[in-house]
Amino acid sequence: MTGLRSESQRKANSLLLALLLIAPAGFAQEVAPDAEPAGRDFSTPDGKQQVGKPAQQPVTPAPEPSVAGEQGSVEYWLGRLSDAVSDLEYSGLVTFEHQGLLETLQVYHAVRDGEQVERVRYLSGEPRELISHGTTSACDRAVSPFGRASQWSGVNGQGTGSYHFVLRGGERIADRETVVIEARPRDQHRLGVFLNLDRETGLPLKSMLVGAQGRVLERYQFVELDLSPISDEDLKPRSADVRRIDNRHACETAQTRWQLSWLPDGYEKVAVRTLADGDMLVFSDGLSVFTVFVQRLGPELEYKGRAIRGATVAYMDRVEVDGTYFTVTVVGEIPDATAQRVARSVGTGS
Repeated sequence: MTGLRSESQRKANSLLLALLLIAPAGFAQEVAPDAEPAGRDFSTPDGKQQVGKPAQQPVTPAPEPSVAGEQGSVEYWLGRLSDAVSDLEYSGLVTFEHQGLLETLQVYHAVRDGEQVERVRYLSGEPRELISHGTTSACDRAVSPFGRASQWSGVNGQGTGSYHFVLRGGERIADRETVVIEARPRDQHRLGVFLNLDRETGLPLKSMLVGAQGRVLERYQFVELDLSPISDEDLKPRSADVRRIDNRHACETAQTRWQLSWLPDGYEKVAVRTLADGDMLVFSDGLSVFTVFVQRLGPELEYKGRAIRGATVAYMDRVEVDGTYFTVTVVGEIPDATAQRVARSVGTGS
């Protein structure tokens, strides 16, 4: 019996690890955010803020304008972001902080036939690259540190019911002046985001994901930016370990018998995919995405547990339907308590 239980736990741990590996490429210092009241205030970061510690006060304080169309408003800068991500080509060096580690990345971003093409090369650790085509949509989790910018570029009002968007002043990044936008959650079921946009181009030059008490979970930041056109040669991989992602597909809407009896306000089901051993349901509030996997993996898998890597949580539970056990796993950039509550709400509705 002990051997069977150990094997069961080994399989479960392997599954949680695999699910985390297909979640966003960036993870950070382990943290399980506590429940917080709606309207919590995250202070604006400064350039010296360390991952895992509370963000500090704004470098250049600014008033909180309404979401309107004039320059100096949140909507204006989100429009600039959308245009920049869709139209501009650039390359640069980026630092990416997560799990108390600092990685250096080289990024090439191009536009080919109206579609975005991005190559990300990791310059530290094992040689590896990501090459993506198309824009990360609301039905996909971002697979590179830059994928969240694509989700932001499509906001322009979507998600304002779940977040309070605030201009938080300015900061100098990569020898360029930026404006800081905060997406402040209105409840405890999502994480906060700070985004620094280049004042000249609207490009996102820095991004921070923050949890409880403004604790920084992950951060990417340009240290060098080049706005020269990108050649086809720049987009070719140099490493043997290359992951290719195609985001040019539409959100899938397969049929599923699985339902959630509870869902955080603001989230909607945006995709359903049929897997070989179960179903995958994707939920989004416009900025944040989490995925629910429901799979039949055999009676020996009785393990319940979680794995948290900074901003991303993977929580595993079980549900019984007509005498058959199914494994439920929730993966996403959401607080741990929220992931657990979502997992426990999964059923067939019958």
